[in-house]
Amino acid sequence: MGHFLDVAYRVLNSIRRPLSPEEITEIGLREGWLISKGKTPVESMRARLATDILSQRDNSFFMRSIAGRFGLREWQNSDKEYIAPRFKKSLMDEDIVVFSRKSLKKYVPKPGLKITPPDNRWDLIAELRPMRRSLAEKDFSVIQLVSAFIIRFGNKYLTYKRTKRLPESRLHGVYSIPFGGHLNERDILPMFDIFDPEVAFFVMKREFEEEIRLPNNKISDLSFKGLLYDDRREVSKQHLGVVYDVSLASDEYVVGERGFLMDSKFETLDEIENRRDEFENWSWMIIDFEKVRRGW
Repeated sequence: MGHFLDVAYRVLNSIRRPLSPEEITEIGLREGWLISKGKTPVESMRARLATDILSQRDNSFFMRSIAGRFGLREWQNSDKEYIAPRFKKSLMDEDIVVFSRKSLKKYVPKPGLKITPPDNRWDLIAELRPMRRSLAEKDFSVIQLVSAFIIRFGNKYLTYKRTKRLPESRLHGVYSIPFGGHLNERDILPMFDIFDPEVAFFVMKREFEEEIRLPNNKISDLSFKGLLYDDRREVSKQHLGVVYDVSLASDEYVVGERGFLMDSKFETLDEIENRRDEFENWSWMIIDFEKVRRGW
């Protein structure tokens, strides 16, 4: 696990109750278990625990029991896990991949859902470069590449509402069909073919599982659907979606972005169409495409 995490586990397993990073560090130093040459071992302990929980999630040995205190996940039957809020700053400070707006028409000649992978897809992949998200949101000379998964069970589509905790304020309070998010350099390089479904899901698995988890379910089919672009709204002008169809074997799922996504449910096209005005414009395009595909 690493020295700090090994010490944290040893301390918590010994004391058998949730402790703050200060308490864990103090006990570790006092018992001679923790060896640190740094000037701020408490902050190192706090950062190691927080990062492990964020990256490993349910596989982490640790959990937040209450704000500011950490316990062992094996205590979950007696101690409820505390979900720490994610801050807009951390999301806006990530490095995402972008490409020049001047190249957009090479890949999507006009707004809409382009249902075949571009012949020059390797040009697109080669053109991608990292950029701080907070800068990209203000820079209309670049296009941000995002994943967009359409999740279906039978003839129903999984929908959700975006809450005010998401950093993109222009989409607060609206419903969506596609799940996914910004791609970063580690998702794309080294030169993965993100238009090949098997490769793409492996590469984009992180984005998918941040929003939806399938603990007792399986993906029965995954296919590339198209490139999605729409210039009718400021927010969609800045993004190009790499869209995939995801068919599930059952309707079981768990929302991973707790507090970010709400009111999730499977709906038919009829049900979605009846409240079309509640959805953002990418979802409109997907609805219209699905209506044509199903012969409406």
